[in-house]
Amino acid sequence: MAKIALALQSLISLVTAAGSGAEDEMRKMNRQVALWKNDAAVATNTAISERNVTTVRQKSRLVKASLVLDAAVTGTATDFFTVLIDKRTAAAPATPVNLITFAADTPTTDNCVAFAEKDLLGLAAYVAGGSADFEFEEGDCVTVEITKSTATGMTFPVGTLKLEFEPRSA
Repeated sequence: MAKIALALQSLISLVTAAGSGAEDEMRKMNRQVALWKNDAAVATNTAISERNVTTVRQKSRLVKASLVLDAAVTGTATDFFTVLIDKRTAAAPATPVNLITFAADTPTTDNCVAFAEKDLLGLAAYVAGGSADFEFEEGDCVTVEITKSTATGMTFPVGTLKLEFEPRSA
């Protein structure tokens, strides 16, 4: 019984500790992580139609979006792929809200190193949505779509899209 009381006391101190960053730590521990895996490389002239990545389970904010590809990608201005990450609200699912547009169309800026995380929120050029668009309600969906610039396009390698949502109260 004493061990249970001690464990509860420890939890209470985490929640009530003022000014210690405990609230931030609790939010990090409760993050929802969603993964979308592309299991096979997609040919240069083939797109991937919009598909659901996740349905958000609580009020939250998208705080991280990254792409890890299994092959290197060098940006090119003529033949490239574009990753579109959209939000579809539970209230108006027919209307997508574009959050992130990553086009592999600029050498250096848009290059992807094989097996290295490409931060999709770290460069303002990729962020299409406004601040409020990154706020989610329970039941909202996030989708991904891969388009190609031309009929020849660019191969979209095997890889994983990772999204992290942090709980919010308001």
